[in-house]
Amino acid sequence: MFVTPARFRAILLPALLVVGLFGASSVSAAEATATPQATTVAGTGVLAAHGDGHARLAGGYLLVGSLDGGSVSIRGIDRWSAIRVIGWTSKTRLADGTVVYRFADRIGHFWIAGRTLATNIESDAMRFTAAGHGRATLVGDGSYWVNGRGPFPWSDPGVEAAF
Repeated sequence: MFVTPARFRAILLPALLVVGLFGASSVSAAEATATPQATTVAGTGVLAAHGDGHARLAGGYLLVGSLDGGSVSIRGIDRWSAIRVIGWTSKTRLADGTVVYRFADRIGHFWIAGRTLATNIESDAMRFTAAGHGRATLVGDGSYWVNGRGPFPWSDPGVEAAF
């Protein structure tokens, strides 16, 4: 069986992200920001969250999750990105290359990996885990864990965390 360059990238990128995650585990302690509702955690690692609202992730990561209705938009997709989304009811590609998946009232699952991505998730019930490095902003109600520590609450006006 011949491995095509696209298959090779789809296999290699997630493997590199996981190796990078566990190979370079230099995670700093949590630092409180000026507002009591916002928390920033610096470093490389794993962010897990579930809740109701809006999540925005930007950076280089492997993102795996599901949602009950809502939408997922992905910006910054390049040839090194690997995107798998199932359960969507409509898919729209915008002029700037952003891809928007809408799920209506259906359950959807997503697997997103890349080096310079920005992903927005909006749902009444979302669950996801991101491994790599980047920044996440969570607005709504829910809980999140950073590198196994938590759960920490996230609620309006939002939480901003680096992972």
